[in-house]
Amino acid sequence: MSGMQGIIRSELTKIRTLPSVGIVSGILIALSVFFQFQGLASAREALSTLDDDGMHWWYGRPVPADLDILASMASGVFNPGIFFPVLGAVIAGAEYRTGQLGLSVLAVPSRPRLLLAKSVATALYVFGFGLLFAALTMSFTYVAVRDWQPDLIWRPEALSSIAGSVLFIVAITLMSFAVTLLTRRVLMGILLMGAFLALTLTQAFAAIAPALDALTPFSAARNMLLQNNGLDLGGPPFTSTPAVGAIVLVAWVVLTTLCAMVAIQRRDAR
Repeated sequence: MSGMQGIIRSELTKIRTLPSVGIVSGILIALSVFFQFQGLASAREALSTLDDDGMHWWYGRPVPADLDILASMASGVFNPGIFFPVLGAVIAGAEYRTGQLGLSVLAVPSRPRLLLAKSVATALYVFGFGLLFAALTMSFTYVAVRDWQPDLIWRPEALSSIAGSVLFIVAITLMSFAVTLLTRRVLMGILLMGAFLALTLTQAFAAIAPALDALTPFSAARNMLLQNNGLDLGGPPFTSTPAVGAIVLVAWVVLTTLCAMVAIQRRDAR
């Protein structure tokens, strides 16, 4: 166990000191702040039309303001989260670019154990980002609602959506990490994850086979995070329940990580 902890600690140190990871991390933080300011403006606009029943007007119809703002909290983490596959691809790609993976697999007795340690280190690094983004989202939302419902950010629905958003960030980064290890190319990893994202954005499967759409990773995340407690804000229909979305997302992480383990076990040390 102590040996595994040492590998994880060294992998985490390597991730934190990679210049390319630092640059991508800085861009992701800037994107998150940008989305938070957009969310703050949207929340203030919603509260500017608030009536005595707690409703605000949205596209000509009354909408519960608290549910709408809670939905925006989930989007505040989900929207920058769709860019995290780039971070996962850059972390994995550094293994091949510097030749570190080839040296590592020659030095350790168990390649699956090494890959597991790398995946755990990546998850811990991204989990820190998830907590940072969650703190940013809750802080910006509090600034918007502090004169109306300052306790809104501590509602169970808010905490649940934030926790789900952190899970999404970690899961989608780990999936991208594993896909890039399989392809050995940062660009290929980003393109494959971009293709999955395009399937959700274009609703290509949802229109003809909703069950198939529910099995794609970004649609699974959308189904898990953005159903808004039954609040209908328009947009394409969801293709599964939040619970099924969470299971599908985790299954993608497990499947791609296992495939990466098998591939590295069989490949040469380059």
